[in-house]
Amino acid sequence: MSNQEAIEQIVYGLNLDLAWEYAAGIQYAQHASLLKGAAYFAVAEELQEHSQDEFGHAVVLNELIQYLGGIPTTQVAPVYTSMDNDEMLRQDLQGEYDAIRRYLQRIRQFEALGMYDSAQKIRNIAVTEQEHAIDLEMALGIEKKEIPAPKFSFHDK
Repeated sequence: MSNQEAIEQIVYGLNLDLAWEYAAGIQYAQHASLLKGAAYFAVAEELQEHSQDEFGHAVVLNELIQYLGGIPTTQVAPVYTSMDNDEMLRQDLQGEYDAIRRYLQRIRQFEALGMYDSAQKIRNIAVTEQEHAIDLEMALGIEKKEIPAPKFSFHDK
């Protein structure tokens, strides 16, 4: 595959990512406004912040697409809705898992071309998406397997 073909594949993938970022921003904003109950007040505020982050990611993706010679999409991927608090959060969490998977692929694509600066921009987005996933896992009460603290033995020598 030529470098030009690889760049075209990256632009296609970035446009897909962009459509999902638009959707995530909309979905988070809607879910923040629909969450019900005192227990979800702080979660709703967090979702509003996530919405802003997603639109910030869209700006970065727009710039990368344009830099690579592409035209950024205006299409929005599907937005998932529900009236159930937990289902909304599960929808958002799945979106984060999907985004992380896509961004890890994009990082590999950029690095294969030696475009480490662009890969770093995507890595920064992926870190934020991972933070969002952790926030949502905590809100849903998803616990990771407990790993006990190690027992060290220190001896003076």
